[in-house]
Amino acid sequence: MIEILHPVDDRDRIAELADQYDVVDAWNIAREELVELFRLDPIRGYPGTGDADLITRYIVYPWRQAMVRLPDAETFYRLRTARNRYLITDAEQRRWSGAVVAVAGLSVGASILHACAMTGARTLRIADPDTLGLTNLNRLAGSVCDLGKSKAELARRRILEADPYTDVTVFGDGYTAENARAFLGGRGTQPADIVLEEVDDLATKVEIRRHARALGVPVVMVTDDGDNVIVDVERYDLDPGYPLFHGNAGDVTDLDPEALRDPAQRVRIAGAIVGDDISPRMTVALGQVGKTIPSWPQLGSASTLAGAVGAVTARRIVCGADVPSGRHRIRIDDI
Repeated sequence: MIEILHPVDDRDRIAELADQYDVVDAWNIAREELVELFRLDPIRGYPGTGDADLITRYIVYPWRQAMVRLPDAETFYRLRTARNRYLITDAEQRRWSGAVVAVAGLSVGASILHACAMTGARTLRIADPDTLGLTNLNRLAGSVCDLGKSKAELARRRILEADPYTDVTVFGDGYTAENARAFLGGRGTQPADIVLEEVDDLATKVEIRRHARALGVPVVMVTDDGDNVIVDVERYDLDPGYPLFHGNAGDVTDLDPEALRDPAQRVRIAGAIVGDDISPRMTVALGQVGKTIPSWPQLGSASTLAGAVGAVTARRIVCGADVPSGRHRIRIDDI
């Protein structure tokens, strides 16, 4: 975990770590940008930039062996989202920063997660049980130095290196019956404002929706289709009786996890969920799963597109835009 140290109150700890870690003083860079921001948009009652001890912190990144001096949480967020203004209103930015965004599955989900974080989401729950593999690097931003490490932990580190004041909760076992309430909410845990479901396991897909529907939490799923993406929105917050997967999966709600993991059932239900309106190349590639390729065929370009689309969809739902339940397609092939 990171440490956030006050320049005065934690002076001894800072001095101790300065002898062990690389020290990066990013305050001078941030100060220049903050002065310009204050010139254009003065902030009443703010301490200004004269005394850095008032509005800076030292952030300790043990996995980097580094300590970085940055603006405090409020100032940092104002700078980091400065170019969002008017594209995202101030009220929307506040709502987005305070929303609980839950992301299950870190393939396409990793792209969505980081697009959410980049636009200012600051309370994140992420679940994935897998480690980074070499075949993941065609679509996940990663390093060969991190092969074999937890995808969820790597995602957490990447988020905290971009905004150390983000509240990130990691579920390294993935979404399970034991951590369902902690991940989605209920019984004393704040419910998620939006769930981005990108897991591979069909039984887990169903369980996440069952729990989300019971809590009235909307679910968004983005599926890559060759160069294209499919967006599924299920607004359980608006319609608690809305059918799972828009009703495309038939009797899926009546099946237990064992039946959902039966290969025959899985193929049938997965086909019903995705539908047959997919690109010709995707049709060919899916026919090779288990024959010449081990798993779902995916491209980094489509995963990146899915990340942008999923993050925008999530933000608009959280901020109150009219985003109804249903399926939508973004077809690069049509351009």
